[in-house]
Amino acid sequence: MATNNNTEASSGGMPQLDFSTFPNQAFWLVLTLVCLFLMVRLLIIPRMDNILANRRKVIEEDLVGAEKFREAAEELAKSITEEVDQAQVRATDIILKSKEKIKENRQQGFDEAAEITDTLLADSEKTIKKMKKEANKQIEKISSELAPEIVSKFSVKK
Repeated sequence: MATNNNTEASSGGMPQLDFSTFPNQAFWLVLTLVCLFLMVRLLIIPRMDNILANRRKVIEEDLVGAEKFREAAEELAKSITEEVDQAQVRATDIILKSKEKIKENRQQGFDEAAEITDTLLADSEKTIKKMKKEANKQIEKISSELAPEIVSKFSVKK
């Protein structure tokens, strides 16, 4: 009997390769593939289409928003550039006005210094003239006092 069981098992071989079960296997294969196809076609693909449509919509909205932000950034950059240009013009004007004011102040200072110098020179000349007059008066006074003494000394020797 042991040999009989062996022959039955060896004659049948692997059940997957038994030609008598091929139609049954083919039926279940086709049924399984049709079920998978229907699941993919009716459940998975519509959900994926919805997901992809939502993603496209979000991406388009993001692109529109990004375009708005880019335009706003360009306008901001343009306004900043204009403000910087205006600030440079104002700074140049301020610098020019400051230079002119410095020149005016310097010239005014030179003029005031010249006036003060002229005044001091005039005062000094007046003071020098007064001192000369006083010195001449003192010289005359001293010479008038010394003249008789000098004359008397020269006349006594003769």
